[in-house]
Amino acid sequence: MTDSSAPQTDAAAPSSPLIVVGIRPDTVRRDPEVPGAARPEPTEAHPVLAWAVERARATGADLKLVAVVDPKAEGLDALAIAPLEALAIPLRATGLTVTVEVIDDRHVDRALPDAATDAALLVIGTDHVPGSRRERGHLSRHLVSHAHCSVAVVPDLDQAQRREGVVVGVDGSDVSHRALAFAADEAARLREPLTIVSTWMPVPVSLDVNLTYDPTPYDLQAPTEAFAQSAVDEAHTRHPGLNVRTLVAEGDAAIAITDASTSARLTVVGTHGRSGLARLLLGSTSTAVLENATAVTVAVR
Repeated sequence: MTDSSAPQTDAAAPSSPLIVVGIRPDTVRRDPEVPGAARPEPTEAHPVLAWAVERARATGADLKLVAVVDPKAEGLDALAIAPLEALAIPLRATGLTVTVEVIDDRHVDRALPDAATDAALLVIGTDHVPGSRRERGHLSRHLVSHAHCSVAVVPDLDQAQRREGVVVGVDGSDVSHRALAFAADEAARLREPLTIVSTWMPVPVSLDVNLTYDPTPYDLQAPTEAFAQSAVDEAHTRHPGLNVRTLVAEGDAAIAITDASTSARLTVVGTHGRSGLARLLLGSTSTAVLENATAVTVAVR
C-alpha cells in the first residue's frame, strides 16, 4: 500500500469530515514526455472528482483519493500514485486538504469501502459502459452493499442538460427517515426544491376466516398521501422554508423514483446495514435505482 498525505494539522484541532473518492488511474492522461508521470488535468474532466470537490468545498470536508490496483501487477501501485497526485496537487493549491492512497487488492468492492471506514461519504463512478452488454451498476451495487458509510454514485451524465431539484424515496423505515433528512439538508444547501416520492401497491383484502379475498384490491392512495404529507412536515421541521413537493402513485417505487430523477440534480435512497441478507441484497428499490441511475444518487446508510 502506498500513501501520500498533506502535512498533518495540530492534534488539538477538530477533525473535518472526510470524503473518500474512488479514482481509476487509467482515467488520468499520462505525460508522454515523462515516463510514469501524469499530465495535470482540470477537475471538470473527472465528473466523480468534480462532484466530490464541490461538496468538500461546501461542507468543509477533507478529500482522500483512492485507487485500488491488482497486487499481481508489479509496480502498478507506484505508477498509480502519479495520476492521483496529478489530481491532488492543484486542489491542495486552492486550500483543500487532499490525501492520496493506492491499495493493492484484487477485490475493489471490499478494499474501497474499507478505505472509507471513517469517512462521512464514499464517492464512486458507475461501471456501466453505454452500448455494452455489461450489467449496469454491478460494481456500484457491490460497493454500496459493503460500505461503512453513505455512498454517492456519479453516473455519466450529459453535462449540457439543465438539472434541478432533489428527489428522495421514503417508505417509513428508520433508514428512510435518515435518507429524508439527508435529502432535505442537501435541498436546503443547494437551494433546490425537494420531491418526496412514495408509492403503494394494491392489497387484496380478506373477507373471512377462510381467507377468501375481495377481487377488488384495496386502494391505498389516500393513506399513502397522508404518509407523504407527514414526510413533508418532517422536512419542514429541519428546514421551515424549504420548497417540498410530493409524488404519490400506485406502482413500483424504483420506477417512480427513477422517472422522477430524470432531470434531478440529486437522488437519495436509503440502504440497510452490512450484515446478513441486507449486505447481499440492498433491497429491490435501492438496487434498481442504483442500477438505472439517471442522476447522481446517494445511498444513505
